[in-house]
Formats: sequence, C-alpha cells, structure tokens
Amino acid sequence: MLLGIPFGRDKNTGEWKDVAEVTRGIDCNCVCPSCKLPLSARHGDEREWHFAHHTRNISKEDIVDCEFSFQVSLRMMIHQLFIDGLALKVPGYNQHITVPRQLNNSIDSIVTITGERLINTREVNYSIDSIFLGQQVDVIFNFGTATLIVYLSYRGREFPFSKRLLKNAKAGALIFDLEKLTQIFYRKPFTDEDQLGTARTQLLGWLKSSIEAKSWYYHPREDKLIDDRNNEINEALRNKKSATNHFTIPAHKLSKCKCLGCGHTFTGYKNIANSCPNCKTHLYVSNF
Repeated sequence: MLLGIPFGRDKNTGEWKDVAEVTRGIDCNCVCPSCKLPLSARHGDEREWHFAHHTRNISKEDIVDCEFSFQVSLRMMIHQLFIDGLALKVPGYNQHITVPRQLNNSIDSIVTITGERLINTREVNYSIDSIFLGQQVDVIFNFGTATLIVYLSYRGREFPFSKRLLKNAKAGALIFDLEKLTQIFYRKPFTDEDQLGTARTQLLGWLKSSIEAKSWYYHPREDKLIDDRNNEINEALRNKKSATNHFTIPAHKLSKCKCLGCGHTFTGYKNIANSCPNCKTHLYVSNF
C-alpha cells in the first residue's frame, strides 16, 4: 500500500507545504513532487492527513505510477527545512576489527570513530542540493579541513560513491535512508510530547532528535584510527613474543651435556633425555 503524500508543492510560490497548512481538497493548489500531477488535500478522521493525486479530468496517458512520491516529498521538504536552518542529530560511528584471542582482555575490538553529535546549521558553512564529485547530493557541510556530505537514499536513488573516492576527497558521508524512515514516519512520534504531530513537525523532530534511519558510510578519520588500533595489536603481539623468547630457566634445572657420538657439548635439562643438536638423538648423550 502506498502511503499518502505528506508534502506538496505550491503551484504559485514553489514552496513545499504540509498537508495541514493548506485548504482541504483540490483548493490546496499543490502538485505532486514526483509526477507533477495535481494533488487533493485529504483532511479526514480515519487516517493521517495526506495529499492524494487528483486525477479527475486527467487523461490516462498522463497518469503515471507514482511509487516514490512519499520519499520524494520527504526529500524536498528536508531541503526546505535546511534552507530555513535547523539542528541536525548525527549518529555515532563504530568499526569492529579482529583482535587475536590472546589479546581479547587487553585490546578492544570496537574502534570508536566518532560519537553522536548535534550540528547547528547556523554555525557551519553548507550548501543544499549541490554537485559533489560529479553527483547530485543533498547537503554538503564544509568544516575547513574536511567535508561532510548528506545523501538521502531510497529505492532507485542509491548512494553513488566508493570509500576510496571519499578518502581521496577527504570527505565523510552520512546516508539518510528514507525507505526506513517511511516505515516509522506515521507510527513513531518524534516530538517532545510523545505524540504524532503534523508531517512537518514529525520530519523536523526526526532531523533534530533521532538517529534512526541515519548511518555513516565513511568518516575521514576512520582509516587512521583503525590503523592505530592494528598497530597497537601488532606491538602487543611483538611484546608477548619477546617476553616468551627471553624467558629464563633457573640454573638449578639446567645440566651440561656431552654427545659421545660426535663430541658436541651443550646445555640441557636435568632429569630428562636431552637430544644432541647435531645427531638428533639422545642415545649417546650423557650429563655431567
């Protein structure tokens, strides 16, 4: 079942409107963000308020299967909310690495790349709906020495970059999965009152207070932090090996040995059969 469209575009001003902000019915004066057909605002009592396509007097040739109108409307309204300025909650980011069993108690397998944080868009430089590495992205934050891109993804609009490209560009990437957001948008409140608000309130609350459907694809610091942890592991293994190699046996447990077969003398252990290093046998070895 396709969800009702929460946001429509005003035909006169080009602004994105919440269905709660417009006149009921076809007088809402809005069009679909995906197929550009007229919308009708449904203000009912049985389900959430939403826009629906108004297809009366529209030829069948002009009516298209508008499968992603819900996600497209979210994406367009997010752009408008960024233009107005907002607070954006960013999730933390951890990576797991393999730690040898003998070091499990001393070295953590989880590398913390970054913690959760809140970005106030009024305090940073950013652009909306811009080109990055030849691809259209939704938001580009410029932090001076590094760049952070935000990409709004849904089926048919997959993330276009590899980690190698992002590494060379010194850019991090956050993916906001609108498919996942769709599954909870009308079910989980994102407002402080713990009640479902208008579509605009829901979307603004999600951007500001939730990390659901948000994930890191790449962080500019992750390669160095992972390399540092792997170097820590290698150093710990070297130290363990060195400690094993330098383990000394008490003198009272050692014995001088001589091989009567080849005449070689060497140090062995008391009360055991010591093999000659040359002859590879203990048959001709005596302790003295």
